[in-house]
Amino acid sequence: MFSQRVQKSLLLSVLFSCHVSAWGQTVTIPVVNFPPYIIISPMENTISGMDIRIVREAFAQRNIDTKFVSRPWLSIMQGMQAGSTLGTVSCSRRPERVSFMLFSDELSTTNRAVISRTELDTHAIESVYDLMDYRVVAVKGWDMEQQLLELNIPHQQISSISDGLNAVINDTSDLFYVSDYPAMYQARLQGIHKQLKVTNIVSEPLVPLHVCFSKKNPEARSLMQEFNQGLQAIKRNGTYQAIRNEYL
Repeated sequence: MFSQRVQKSLLLSVLFSCHVSAWGQTVTIPVVNFPPYIIISPMENTISGMDIRIVREAFAQRNIDTKFVSRPWLSIMQGMQAGSTLGTVSCSRRPERVSFMLFSDELSTTNRAVISRTELDTHAIESVYDLMDYRVVAVKGWDMEQQLLELNIPHQQISSISDGLNAVINDTSDLFYVSDYPAMYQARLQGIHKQLKVTNIVSEPLVPLHVCFSKKNPEARSLMQEFNQGLQAIKRNGTYQAIRNEYL
């Protein structure tokens, strides 16, 4: 009888340990520079930012550590389509992504806007369709660029926020269609923010951002559930708003 009890106790201990070790893990999430939501500093070899900190805290509530790595956006999308990449952060819901992505509860929001030189008259820009009258650039594969493609609005593709800002500063483009906070944050880093202005697209609603998970990744659904529970926990205990207050 004693032996059976010991065996049962050991079995329960093993099962419990397996459960803890299953979620006492580290998940690796690739990201792109999208300040202040995601701030990649190659010089300091760090990845920080508002959404990075929120995601880290939410997962930590569920005993899950997070490691963030820098990767090109198109590479992340290809990995998610194949299932070899778990997901990414600060990602919007798009029709073309639904087939291979799962979307967490809302992480944050961003505004659609155009960045231009201060002297450019942009008072008539109220709708995305008004961009047809200008030379426009947008980051390839991002939400705004996908919208321009859908609406057949002529534009040039660029590979980063810095490239878009430089195109405007160098007068090779009139407008950079992008999220306002990331663009102006980067403009300040480059020391060119006083030469630029933001014109919000008033007809465009706020864009919700999520942690997006690959449907083909075997851990995605379980980890998204864990993240959502952790996110609700940090919203209740005040951590979520405290982090946002540092950036916005």
